[in-house]
Amino acid sequence: MHATGPNATGGLTQTSYPNCSTAPLNARRVFNTLKPAEGKFIGYMDVYDDGGTQSYNGLLLSVQKRLGNNYSTSVNYTWSHCIGDFTQGGSTPNVGTGYLDPNNRRLDRGNCQADRRHIFNLTAVAETPRFAGAVTRAALTGWRLSGIYRASSGAPLTITTSIDRQLSGNTGQRVNQVLPDIYANRDGLNYFNPAAFAQPDLGKIGNMGRFNAVGPGFFQLDTALSRVFKIRERQSLEVRGEAFNLTNSVRRNNPATVINVTNTFGQVLSANDPRIMQFALKYVF
Repeated sequence: MHATGPNATGGLTQTSYPNCSTAPLNARRVFNTLKPAEGKFIGYMDVYDDGGTQSYNGLLLSVQKRLGNNYSTSVNYTWSHCIGDFTQGGSTPNVGTGYLDPNNRRLDRGNCQADRRHIFNLTAVAETPRFAGAVTRAALTGWRLSGIYRASSGAPLTITTSIDRQLSGNTGQRVNQVLPDIYANRDGLNYFNPAAFAQPDLGKIGNMGRFNAVGPGFFQLDTALSRVFKIRERQSLEVRGEAFNLTNSVRRNNPATVINVTNTFGQVLSANDPRIMQFALKYVF
């Protein structure tokens, strides 16, 4: 198998996979080809190793305002990129999910699965001051409002096919990218454009790399309002209310990434949680 370098769309050029044919899968296995008498008794075998490298580069910006005048806030932003060899995290993977070419690990090198190009976090806490009047002090003093806003780029995705075009029996085979823009509508439910992809020729690997598509971004605003009421010297009552996804916004999950399974390829079929609110009372004694 050989790769001929990147193409105009940023993926790998279509790569030939030798010694493949349209014969039944068992007849195409390496051991069956080398020693048919013994090889026919050996099922699928895969290759895994504990080698590989990853490279992470990032810029972190942070601004913090310490507690004063009854409020504090912290803002940080990370711009980063992680590239590395394909890894399955030290787990015991299923067969047929390893390297597409056991003799060319670099063919599966690409963005790290945990790569998020942009990450933004904002936290703030504000507390009402101590009022002078007895009634206003009892009703309004000591309330604490806190909030967290988080936003990040989408997760890296791999576009695959359910058809054994490589003629190797391996799962997760990648497809060809035939249009420069693979997205249909980044803000809609039809996320990927099916016309931007095509099946590789028989016996070949698609030109798309691993984890080189990006899913929908994520954001969320969570808030909490609380106050501690002093009952006695060693007794207190805390009242607390929390809201997750305060704006009740739709945050889409990743779209379907396997072509030729159903007609839902490229569509977003689910979303993160809607607004969730909870209230609590805690008595401390």
